[in-house]
Amino acid sequence: PRVQVSGAHAADFTVTIQPTSPVASEGGTTTFDVQFDPSSTGLRTASILIASDDADEDPYNFVIQGTGTAAPEIDLLGNGTSIVDGDTTPSIIDDTDFGSTDLLSGSVTKTFTIENLGSAALNLTGTPRVQVGGAHSADFVVTTQPNAPVTSEGGTTTFSIQFDPSATGLRTASISIASDDADENPYSFVIQGTGTATAEIDLQGNGNSIADGDTTPSIVDDTDFGGADLLTGVVTRTFTIQNVGSAALDLTGSPIVQVTGTHAADFIVTTQPSTPVASNGGTSTFDVQFNPSATGLRTALISIGNNDADESPYAFVIQGTGTAVAEIDVLGNDI
Repeated sequence: PRVQVSGAHAADFTVTIQPTSPVASEGGTTTFDVQFDPSSTGLRTASILIASDDADEDPYNFVIQGTGTAAPEIDLLGNGTSIVDGDTTPSIIDDTDFGSTDLLSGSVTKTFTIENLGSAALNLTGTPRVQVGGAHSADFVVTTQPNAPVTSEGGTTTFSIQFDPSATGLRTASISIASDDADENPYSFVIQGTGTATAEIDLQGNGNSIADGDTTPSIVDDTDFGGADLLTGVVTRTFTIQNVGSAALDLTGSPIVQVTGTHAADFIVTTQPSTPVASNGGTSTFDVQFNPSATGLRTALISIGNNDADESPYAFVIQGTGTAVAEIDVLGNDI
């Protein structure tokens, strides 16, 4: 070619545009471009040689040089999507918005990826490497820290953050990752999640939970009242409503505990529960009395309206057996 490159590191220098020829007399010009793309760090040199019909400068040659450098370049991804350094707009798209979770029963974990797009190893210099700050930092915990250094040219490492809210509403924090990236140190972004509170009803008899929708009465949980005589027998069972949720449990029926079904008249709620039932394990009790009006198996359905999102009304079947026995009495002189 018209412009030739030679020397120790000739491969690092490329003539991308060759000059045109001939070059007009009396000040005519032409240009050529040389691109430097180092294959290694440090000083890189080459020689340029241009052959021509100049009588005393053929070939025209000179030395060129450049210095190859290596630098890390951090990028951070959530859900496979880059999170911009300094981002203050959390989104479900990149997992910086953790969504909603309950105060008691819920926690959400997201995994993020640190990628090094640079030509040198990326050192993560913080202690700890990923730090959480901001208004509600205690609600966000780094459960797995990333490894370091991160290899160059696409090397990756991951870290995980768990969101476990301590209060309802929007909860925010900031993530900060110190490194030796020249212009993104520290790499920081905002995360958020929403704490929610819900009521969660549980019902117990004899200290044992009774499943919502239960149709198999049992003496184990007092839903089977056993036998009771038509004249002399009355059986009373006490049941406990427990709220294992994070919000107050409202009992919304009127009356609160309702009895329906084939033999509902044989089962009477003698003591209604109080409402609301406090969160985090609060309880309230009610009593049901079985007084059979006939012999044989007697059944009814207990129903409790409430503000539990998926168990309203809370219902279960109860039963008892009416019995009749002969009772002799002997009188003399009407005494």
